[in-house]
Amino acid sequence: MDQLRTLRRQVHLSREELSARAGISSASIKAYETGVRHPSREALIGLLDALDADAFARQQVLSGAGYAPDFASPADRLEDEWFTLRSAAEAIADLPHPACITTELFEVVAANAVIQRVWEVDLHRELQGPFQRGFLSMLTTPGFARRLRNWSEALSVAVSVVKGHYGGDAALDPAQHPYLAAAVQFLMNGSPEYVQKFLELWNTVPGRAYRVRLTYPVVWGNSEVGELRFVSVTGPANNPPSIWFNDWIPLDGRTAEAVHQLRIVEDGRRPYYDRTWPRIPPPGA
Repeated sequence: MDQLRTLRRQVHLSREELSARAGISSASIKAYETGVRHPSREALIGLLDALDADAFARQQVLSGAGYAPDFASPADRLEDEWFTLRSAAEAIADLPHPACITTELFEVVAANAVIQRVWEVDLHRELQGPFQRGFLSMLTTPGFARRLRNWSEALSVAVSVVKGHYGGDAALDPAQHPYLAAAVQFLMNGSPEYVQKFLELWNTVPGRAYRVRLTYPVVWGNSEVGELRFVSVTGPANNPPSIWFNDWIPLDGRTAEAVHQLRIVEDGRRPYYDRTWPRIPPPGA
């Protein structure tokens, strides 16, 4: 089978090395590759597993040998396909676009240097504490709120997610959700102008049960590079989804170039992650 030999050579394995991995003799592998013998489906699957063949290659090889494809993938053999906060933080650290990790309450628990430059903060020195780093409270602080040019549009998504996930107005009941209620109470200490706008959104935006992927628009004003336009794409980092990837993808060429310039700035900012997460719930939680 030429396909089997091609796969073996692509990963730079000798027949002897593949034999040791698959538990099939090198003589049998040679016979399969040269067409002297026809492998059983079980033997072929064992060789494909040992070669870490992807789903497309597996389908080609199995179908070519006259067997039904198994639609398996190397990912099926991962012990855990999900992330810890630390591994999620490492995954976003060197991305070329702004990215952060948030909790289900939109608290920022990890961020790469690019998004910190977009926000014009250094999370190692500023916004200490989970409530301070929560999007909801950050965006009732004038220094942040004025930079988010589509404030109501973007915050409506956050409000609808929180209300949908926590049962509407019950989200603010300290008896049911003490941590969330405490976070919202902290938010109320923000700028009265933006607190009032937040309350108006809370009273008018319906809760929505989102699936594990959602997007929200961001129009951000940066004092160094001007207005930036992104779509933020979010998806779960762990299971159950309590931390989420947020990738801010530039929507136009000007934003992409500005982000590149921010990325190469040498200003001492470095990737951040919150070593105290997950936190112990407040008493009575």
